[in-house]
Amino acid sequence: MYSSDYNNNIHISFCAYAVTAMDVRVGQPVEALRQLGANVQLNENALKFISNVPREEPKVLVLQRSFLSKTDWPKAVKSCIEKDWLFVVEYDDYPENPFNAAKRAASLDWVRFQMCHGVQCSTKPLADAFLAHNSEVALFENQLMRMPAPVPKSQDSIRVFFGALNRKNAWKPLIKVYNKIIAEHPEIEPIILFDKEFFDAIESPKKKFSPLVQYDEYLRIINSCDIVLTPLDDTVFNQYKSDIKFLEASSGGAAMIASPTVYADTIRHEQTGLIARTPKEWENGFRRLVKDKNFREMLGRNAKHYVTSSRMLMQHAHKRVEWYQHLWKNRHMINERLFKDFPELKP
Repeated sequence: MYSSDYNNNIHISFCAYAVTAMDVRVGQPVEALRQLGANVQLNENALKFISNVPREEPKVLVLQRSFLSKTDWPKAVKSCIEKDWLFVVEYDDYPENPFNAAKRAASLDWVRFQMCHGVQCSTKPLADAFLAHNSEVALFENQLMRMPAPVPKSQDSIRVFFGALNRKNAWKPLIKVYNKIIAEHPEIEPIILFDKEFFDAIESPKKKFSPLVQYDEYLRIINSCDIVLTPLDDTVFNQYKSDIKFLEASSGGAAMIASPTVYADTIRHEQTGLIARTPKEWENGFRRLVKDKNFREMLGRNAKHYVTSSRMLMQHAHKRVEWYQHLWKNRHMINERLFKDFPELKP
């Protein structure tokens, strides 16, 4: 994509405004960049520069998931230009998020992605959307920093995992199917994270619930399960989501059955997981995973191999440094574009 002949003397101020459950977009990339030799400072809910860095060396301020006001955003960009820093926007959800409507109204909304040196994101649909506003867009898919320690699986039960927020429109049409399979197989132990309403709708004396947990604990729980249910309804917002839950489930060898939205682009049906498009396909697929241990373990092994061979962060982290170096070399040209579009940014 970009030249691999780069200087590791790069300084990155990563300003994160959404850190909860964001390890794959914040903590892990920061760790990976440090392993590559970059000087990275992580700032939570604050916009800060790294002090006392050589002016001639590449300097990048990465602003993650921020809704700076319509007046504060131009000030931040102008401050970066004056200090000879790059201003990069990190975004991993479709900006027209119905759950952030109030914040969006107070911000520059889509103009944010034009008023910056570059935008980095996690999916191709997002990259295509941002390219309409900025020619400098980098796609850094979500990856795993490391494989988690193995978690022993129960020999007496089949643990079925569901963990998500704001998925009622996806699971409500399927809840009768889930309960039907659970009733047929009393050995199923439903493990539910985050969604109390889904927990209440599941009919099982063995069901267990946990609210929001730390990322390491979340991985431990999902890795202790045999099957992962991932329904996702086909909305504009969901079409821009990433396949990270498949990677997390696969890291422990669980077999996933998922909706085609997002996951059909990653899962190879009946090889690394199952794709279910209708309630009947959900019923047949879920039942097959429960009844056929060899099949679900085969799916889990294949999925885990896919992750270790293709989706580990250190296989890809160098692309971030290369892109930052590309932006740095072209910053004066990018600044001229910014001054033309937004004269108020000119020092």
